[in-house]
Amino acid sequence: MRRFDPVPLGVARRVVVALAVLSLPGCQKAADKALPPAPTVGVVESRRMSVPIEVTPNGTTRALENVTIRARVRGFLTERHFVEGALVKKGQLLLVIDEEPYQIALQSARARQAEVEAALKKAQESKGPEVSASQLELDRAQLVLAQIQEKRNRALVSRNAGSAEDVDKTESDRKRWEAQVEADRAHLAQAKADYSVGIATAHAQVSAAKAAVRDAELNLGYCRMYAPLEGRIGEARVKVGNLVGPDQAGGGAFTDLATIQQLDPMGVDLRLSSRDLDRITTLIEKGLAVRILRPGPDGPLEHPHSGQGFFIDNTVDETTSTFLVKAQVPNPGGKLLPGEYVKVRMVIDRLENAVVVPAPSVVESESGTIVHIVDAEGKVAVRQVVAGQAHEGLRVITKGLDAGASVIVDGLQMIRPGLPVKAEPAVLTQRETGRTKVTRADAATAPNL
Repeated sequence: MRRFDPVPLGVARRVVVALAVLSLPGCQKAADKALPPAPTVGVVESRRMSVPIEVTPNGTTRALENVTIRARVRGFLTERHFVEGALVKKGQLLLVIDEEPYQIALQSARARQAEVEAALKKAQESKGPEVSASQLELDRAQLVLAQIQEKRNRALVSRNAGSAEDVDKTESDRKRWEAQVEADRAHLAQAKADYSVGIATAHAQVSAAKAAVRDAELNLGYCRMYAPLEGRIGEARVKVGNLVGPDQAGGGAFTDLATIQQLDPMGVDLRLSSRDLDRITTLIEKGLAVRILRPGPDGPLEHPHSGQGFFIDNTVDETTSTFLVKAQVPNPGGKLLPGEYVKVRMVIDRLENAVVVPAPSVVESESGTIVHIVDAEGKVAVRQVVAGQAHEGLRVITKGLDAGASVIVDGLQMIRPGLPVKAEPAVLTQRETGRTKVTRADAATAPNL
């Protein structure tokens, strides 16, 4: 076996040192690869601002005006002058019922009116009382003549120049004329009474005839139905050619022909707790602004027009302890329809000088609600906070954080407490409400919180 000679100690030391020197650059490169660069995070500075306190009760849209067109006279429907589902103007002709029977009834009523007016004129021109009065005066004259004749015959008898028979005859004539005068007085009184009654009766008949004419005019007018308000008309519930009108048996039922609903403005009904009655009453007196959120395919959609509360009911529901509030919202184009369930956003108060941060920076952890910040040393620090309400993508911090902190919004998944990071201004891509959309190309104009 070959034998190796031992290496001198000095030489061995030099070899070891040389190897150590040769290995230093490689070790430095390995160390550099083992330490990754500090991650970049997006930060937004917390700040103070006035934050409105909003409530979002549920509401239901209601038409402020809703009218059902009904047939008030009986007849065949002959005309329709609207398109189902279209907007109609106030006063627009909608439907026509056969008018001919009611035109004939009106002509008959007018003829009857002319007849009784002629009878009234005849009664007013009657000379019955004058004739009776003349007859009374004539018979009075005859009575005076009979009285004179009687006196003359009695004087002749007293001088034995006349007979008793002549006296009896003249006395009988006088009594007959006295009776006739009394009868004439009665006839005159009756003539006057008949005249008054005849005038009153004729006046009553004229009034009745005029009422009949007015009733016939109304019935004829009911044959043409006009829109009493501006709005959207629904389907035609009865087609042309069908018999419509009130129940022939007199039950009071009328045929519903169509319904018109006012769509602009649209009403909204909502019920609020009675504990908010005083506050809501004050707000409505000042002009309570409301906004509507509707369900959409990608989430709630905000109606583009702001409305206003205008009505509080005069009672509280004892079952639910709520009261009715009504609001109206502009609805051009009729995009809102009655009967929709919506969310109603109302600002009922404001938080002044509140600390706010972007909502995505607030994290719910096992230890509570936290936010991550970049401290003065450029490292990640955790702050335990108390978070309040949200508003347009922001979150109110009521405790645990002051204004001016660099709050981490982007890159939360890459950090841990104490880790050095590189902070850059964050760009909010979308707020919770969907109102603000900013891309990184718009970073220069992005809102600062």
